[in-house]
Formats: sequence, structure tokens, C-alpha cells
Amino acid sequence: MTDQSRTHRTLSRHLTSEGVVVWSRCACGRLRMDLVPHAAGRPISAGPCARCHALR
Repeated sequence: MTDQSRTHRTLSRHLTSEGVVVWSRCACGRLRMDLVPHAAGRPISAGPCARCHALR
């Protein structure tokens, strides 16, 4: 089990023209959005809380 699977629960995944958007809920209850691009590039995240992000 990875650290993220212990701290985040995936709510939905959506295919977009830019990549896959993943909505998840942090262990503390905060929403998080990740964009995993189709092309080479860094994933983009929005919304991780400082406490749960530090657990990664």
C-alpha cells in the first residue's frame, strides 16, 4: 500500500484533452485535484493540505 492510498481516497477520474483529472479526498477531508498530463510533463496538484502532504 502506498502512502497516498493511505491518505487519499479517489472519488473520480475524468479524461480531458490535457490528460486525466483525478479528484480525491484527503484523510482530513479536504478535496484534492490532480492533473496527470497525456504528454511528458509533471503532474499538477491543487488542494493538498500541509499535514497530509507531509505524510507522502
